[in-house]
Amino acid sequence: MFLTLSQYIQSLRAVDTAGDKDRKINGLIEYYDRHISNVSSTPGTFFAVIYARFSSHRQRDESIEGQVRECLEFAARKKIAVLGVYMDRAITGKEADRRESFQQMIKDAAREKWQYVICWKVDRFARNRYDAATYKAKLKKHNIRVLYAREDIPEGPEGILLESVLEGQAEYYSASLSENIRRGQMDNALEGKINGGAASLGYRITPDHRLEIDPATAPIVRTAFEMRAAGSTIKEIADHLNARGYKTRLGNAFNKNSFRKMLANEKYIGIYRYRDVVIEIPAIVGKELFDTVQEINEKSSKARARKKSEVEFLLTTKIICGRCGTDMIGDSGTGKSGSRHYYYTCSGHRRKSACEAKSIQKDWIENLVIETTVKQVLVPSVIEKIADGVIEYQAKENNHSTLKRLKEQLKNTQKSIQNILTAIEQGIITPSTKSRLEELEDEKQRLQVGIMEESMVQPTVTKEQVLFFLDQFRNGDASDPAYRQRLVDVFVHAVYVYDDKVVIVYNYSGGGNDRSKITLSDIQPALDEWENTEETAGGNVRIETTDVHHSGIIRTPFIFFDWGFGIIVSRKG
Repeated sequence: MFLTLSQYIQSLRAVDTAGDKDRKINGLIEYYDRHISNVSSTPGTFFAVIYARFSSHRQRDESIEGQVRECLEFAARKKIAVLGVYMDRAITGKEADRRESFQQMIKDAAREKWQYVICWKVDRFARNRYDAATYKAKLKKHNIRVLYAREDIPEGPEGILLESVLEGQAEYYSASLSENIRRGQMDNALEGKINGGAASLGYRITPDHRLEIDPATAPIVRTAFEMRAAGSTIKEIADHLNARGYKTRLGNAFNKNSFRKMLANEKYIGIYRYRDVVIEIPAIVGKELFDTVQEINEKSSKARARKKSEVEFLLTTKIICGRCGTDMIGDSGTGKSGSRHYYYTCSGHRRKSACEAKSIQKDWIENLVIETTVKQVLVPSVIEKIADGVIEYQAKENNHSTLKRLKEQLKNTQKSIQNILTAIEQGIITPSTKSRLEELEDEKQRLQVGIMEESMVQPTVTKEQVLFFLDQFRNGDASDPAYRQRLVDVFVHAVYVYDDKVVIVYNYSGGGNDRSKITLSDIQPALDEWENTEETAGGNVRIETTDVHHSGIIRTPFIFFDWGFGIIVSRKG
């Protein structure tokens, strides 16, 4: 949930109009009325949002207000203007991807409307170091830093160390708390008690937390099992129960999805499991009936799978037509023999028939990408060559980059400011001196922000980082579907298919960020020159042939970009 700061305070004013508001709520409103006007959004002001969270374990809803109060006090001391509040109520901090408001905040960060996220303490942001590092890196891409109201962490190496220690403590506390909860749940299981959650349809929970049969709903379960065993379809069972006015556990009408878990639920034959503990509970149906239904469900599932005949297209969203630049999509057709064939076809050709590119066989292109990557790219000599090429190109680009230009402008601006200050010290003051100085200070701030943003957009990588990234993909099994999928998802950026060649483009940073997407306009000039010279430098890329020692010597043409590289594979022969 997100509210602007004024909306949030207004919502608190409406709480308990009888005047018996919680002490923390009252304190927050009083502080807001007295002090918030001291922070104004004048030029040069930094902006922030507050993120507050409480979990369901021995914390109350009101603790949000206490966190916000201290975050506002912290922001006021730092002269930071607060724009709004993101809140997650009764949500654990252990897994950040389950916190709805937190994820919304990460998404909104891309709009770059604020420079800071303020949390009460380190453990409000994340309770494990992986999440903390992951989401801070995402915020950092937008030049946003996380601050803590109760744990003011300094800049520099000391601050990094302190923050790491605090994150480790939060992770230890979370793990310890989870262990205590699991221990309590295990004790419940050993005593024959259930561990929370609603009872399945057909059961109800006794006051001492055990399951017993519910006479009102157990007949619904028996009817569903008996009809399924007699050969009824899922739809027929749903129609039968709905016609008699029966409802699901949540009070809704039955549909096909209502029976997916019901007809496979071991509870109905008297088995309740918690980890390694099996609790015996009253059974609603017999084991023989249950087993019969499982056999029917398994046969039905296999029949649907054969009918659907789903095939996973490994290169979806990454394979692109070299003729027109549009995506190629997975497709299929039936041959004269009745067998099914799968291939990739140009979406431009399929929609408008404007592109004359032919479809390409699915297995052939996927195997080409995997085998080329494993045999011609992920070998020591090429990995070393690629790393050297990346660093060399990066150095060349940095010599005429936007970042360099911004730094030169900042240097000149600082020099102009110093000249005015020197003139003031010497008593040389004119009516325009103050105005000019303010203009230069504003320009200085703008350039500093631009330098920070450009540094995030074009980070500098080391040769060791490139080598490490490439090396992690070596020694995989090219026939393993999981390895093939990981290779494509993380490493392969795009596959451009031409009539006579295929260009496979890779990420060396693990990024694949849209701002760095390589397009046909990037590749085509270099390909045109390569076809004539086979080794050249031009446009935004550099092409170089490399000897690959695998089974014989192969002269492999590589394309080097500022953030990645590509390999050209001929389709001739």
